[in-house]
Amino acid sequence: MRLRNIHKIVAAALPLCVLGGMSSCSDTWDDHYGKMGDTPTVTLLDRIQEQPKLSDFLALLKKTYVYNNNHVTSVTLADLLGSDQSLTVWAPVNGSFNADSLLQLCQTAQGDSAVGQHFVMNHIAHNLYNMNEKTNQNVLMLNNKYLPLNGTNLYNAAVVAGNANTPASNGLLHIVDNDVQYTYNVYEALTSMQEFAHFGQFLSHYEKQELDEEHSIQAGIVDGQKVYSDSVMVKENSLFRVFDQIMSEDSTFLMLAPDAGTWQSVYDEAVAYFNYGSLPKADSIAEYWTHVALMRDLFFNDNIQSSRQDSVVSTAYSTRDWPYHVFYKPFETGGIFAADNINDKLTCSNGYIYRLKQWPFTPEDLFFHPITTQGEREASITSTKDCTLNYRTAIADTISGNGYVDIVPRTSTSNWTATFEIANTLSGTYDICAVILPKTVYLANSRDFKPNKFKAVLNYVDANGEKQQEVYGTEMTNNPYVADTVFIGRFTFPTCNYQQPDATVSLQLQCSISNRQTTFSREMYLDCIYLKPVSATVAGIKSRKEVRK
Repeated sequence: MRLRNIHKIVAAALPLCVLGGMSSCSDTWDDHYGKMGDTPTVTLLDRIQEQPKLSDFLALLKKTYVYNNNHVTSVTLADLLGSDQSLTVWAPVNGSFNADSLLQLCQTAQGDSAVGQHFVMNHIAHNLYNMNEKTNQNVLMLNNKYLPLNGTNLYNAAVVAGNANTPASNGLLHIVDNDVQYTYNVYEALTSMQEFAHFGQFLSHYEKQELDEEHSIQAGIVDGQKVYSDSVMVKENSLFRVFDQIMSEDSTFLMLAPDAGTWQSVYDEAVAYFNYGSLPKADSIAEYWTHVALMRDLFFNDNIQSSRQDSVVSTAYSTRDWPYHVFYKPFETGGIFAADNINDKLTCSNGYIYRLKQWPFTPEDLFFHPITTQGEREASITSTKDCTLNYRTAIADTISGNGYVDIVPRTSTSNWTATFEIANTLSGTYDICAVILPKTVYLANSRDFKPNKFKAVLNYVDANGEKQQEVYGTEMTNNPYVADTVFIGRFTFPTCNYQQPDATVSLQLQCSISNRQTTFSREMYLDCIYLKPVSATVAGIKSRKEVRK
């Protein structure tokens, strides 16, 4: 089940929302305070205004605004404490925090959001929490942080003597001697701390908040639309499907984080592999997939590792992608978490961020992987001429995908052609190969050991969106006694086709046997078309940054 992060936001922050009555905690209120007589008529905001020693906290309440779907509303957190929602407030006294610095941050929308999330809402919780020497529980704050409530302490902040459990019409007020320490989770650290802005800007772009109708309290129907007296907002990010729920407080994540300079160097090298040419919004597509390709193996959920000392799998791992996203001996010398590769680590509320000394990956580790187009995959064959195709299953260590295609010439003298679509190519250099099987994979006693002879044509799209061809006119043959990987040629693709719905690359095989050449076979058992990545160093490829020079 996918974990979700739930924030309760004042109802006035939502269109058409109305304020309702007291929440379901009224029974708790009666249990604790019924003997005191009538319920107080003053609100939590009134209680705070009565206390001169809380003037700094009051000023922040009036300057920080509630956000809805990442957009600021006209509702302040002071308005929240004056509403009829049931709340508990731990208000820090003047001098226990730098009010001037926080008020200065509130001058900008981004700073205001940060102050609200990381400071003000770190001192407010929905529902009622009484404090006494026997108290021992975790409290879910408005910012979705779980904080320990032990005796007369909320986390690191102690109640000022005689200032606990002050009742108000909409909750309880406790006055504490210190600001409650805020600890980022991994996601918050990346999206809030300047040193990780090179990650945070990308992640924040895909963040939004949505109303959780199931957990919200409906007040009625106005103009045909539902309105809520207590609205539960769910913070979502579409990238959580890629990097896992890295803001979940219920997991333990490990992250590898290079500094901004190292990241820029790595990014400049990687983005050259994601050149989408003339495709609409090519730069935006390249930015997205470059970030995903580099970042998806930086996150590790410690809760799912079977043996961290032997190997770790990143959050991108799935069994169908094996052997990728698996890293062996990660804590030993040369491993990605090795002590000599780590400057230090930042403790987060749901794990650790390891600050890297150097980038421990190559493109081949992360995204520049071999591409295999299976011969038996019927959909990958876009056209044929003068042949028929038989798709067969065969299980052997030397046969990829447990199958192959038997290409049978229409006549004994037909020189057939077959074109295979190749998806997910990057704008990098590959060795292009065809894997051809011996006839014995079908009939173990076959004595047909004649080799195939063929040519090839590579079809691709250039940077201007024009269709081009690379013709490999030299005739190629295979070793008919083994599963033979036949090298066709080395090619650098000018554009990328990664994760696109329509493949722009195909390879056409052309049987090339004259009538007099009786020592060759026109029937081919094709296992797959195989593209093997060639490293930039071997291929002599320059990074985009070097090209600009």
